[in-house]
Amino acid sequence: MDLNQISPEDFSLSEGGPFFNALVKTRLINHPAKLALIISCITWLPLVIITVFEGTVYSGTTLPFLKDIAIQARIMVAIPILIMIRVTIDGKVNAVIRYFSVALLGPEEQKIIVTTALRRAKKLTNSAVSEIILAIIVVIYTISLVKTSSFGELQSGAQSWMAVSQEGLLNLTFAGQWAVFVSIPIFQFLFFRWIWRYFVWVLLLFRLARARLILRPTHPDKAGGLGIVMQAQRSFNMLFVAGSVVVSGELMIRLINNPESFLTVRNEIVGYIIICIILVLLPLLFFMGKLIKTKQEALIDMSKLGAELSSKFEREWESDEPIEKRVAENEVDPSMLVDYIGVFDSVQQMRPFPITLRDIIGLAIPLFVPFVPLLIIHFSVVELLQKILKLLV
Repeated sequence: MDLNQISPEDFSLSEGGPFFNALVKTRLINHPAKLALIISCITWLPLVIITVFEGTVYSGTTLPFLKDIAIQARIMVAIPILIMIRVTIDGKVNAVIRYFSVALLGPEEQKIIVTTALRRAKKLTNSAVSEIILAIIVVIYTISLVKTSSFGELQSGAQSWMAVSQEGLLNLTFAGQWAVFVSIPIFQFLFFRWIWRYFVWVLLLFRLARARLILRPTHPDKAGGLGIVMQAQRSFNMLFVAGSVVVSGELMIRLINNPESFLTVRNEIVGYIIICIILVLLPLLFFMGKLIKTKQEALIDMSKLGAELSSKFEREWESDEPIEKRVAENEVDPSMLVDYIGVFDSVQQMRPFPITLRDIIGLAIPLFVPFVPLLIIHFSVVELLQKILKLLV
C-alpha cells in the first residue's frame, strides 16, 4: 500500500509487518478460524503427543499437561481470541476513522489527517524492525519467566510435565522445551503485537484530538459526537479479555494449591480489571479539553440566546389581545421556549469525558467472565447462587 495515498477507507490497524505479510502469502489472512486451528496444531498438539510418550499427559507427575490449567487457557483459549479479534478491531477502527473524517473534520483537517496521522500510524504498523524487536523480547522474557517459575517449584520439591529437578538442577522435559521455545513465545508474540498496535491506535487518537474537531454540543450522545470512539475501545477490550483468560488460569492453579489465598487472588482480579479499564479509557482523556471548551462556549451562546428568547417571549405574552387569537394567527409560538429549554438542558448534560457508566460496566463484564471459574472453585454452586440472590433481593 502506498503510504502517501492512504485514505480512511483503506486504513487497517492490523495490516503490515512480517507476520501479516506471511499470512497474506500463505492465504490465511482471510481465514482466521483456519489460522487458529493451524497455530493450535503447532502449539498444543505436539505437547499432547510428547507428554503421551513422556507419560505426563494426564498423570505421572505432580502437574500433568492436561491438568495444567494455565497452559491450556493460554494456548486453547487466549491464542484463538488474539487471532479472531482482528476482524472486529479492524472494522470498528475503520468505522471510527471514517466517522472522524466525514463528521468531525473540515476539508483542510481531513487532508492533514490523511497525509500525516494515518501515514505515521501505517508506517509504525508496517515496521519490520518493531516486530523483530518484539520477537526477541518475547523469547528472552518467556524463557526467563519459565525458568524462574521452575526454579521456584524446584525449591518446593514440585514436579511438572514441563520440568523436573535432578540433584538440585533444572531439567526441562522435551515437552517443556517445546513449550518454552515454541508454544509460549507464539502466544506472547501475538499478545504483544496487539499491545503494540493498540499503542499505535492511542497515538492516532492523540493526533486526532489535536485537530480542529467540529464538536456538536447538542449531539444526542452528550459527548459532542465523540461517543462513537467507544466502539473502537470496546473492540480493543477483547485484547485484555485474552489477558484475563491467562491470568485466570494462573490464579486458578494457585487457588487449587492454596485455598486460603482467595482474598489475595480476589484483590489481584479486581486490580487487573481496574487497570485494564483504565488502559481502555485513558485515551479518551485526550478529548477532554476540547469537550470542556465546547460545552463552556455553547452554554455562553445558549445563555445569550435564552436572554433574547425570554425577552421576546415576555413581549409577545404581555399583549391584551386574547391568547387564543394570537396563537391561531401565529403571532406567538408557545412551544418555542419549551424547545429552547430542552436544547439548553441537553447542552448542560454534555459530558467532559465521552463515556457513561454503562460503557464501564460493558467493559468490566467481559473482563470478569474468565474469572468466574475461580468463584466456583472457592464456593460451591449453591453458595454462589445464595450470594447472588442476597445481592438481588
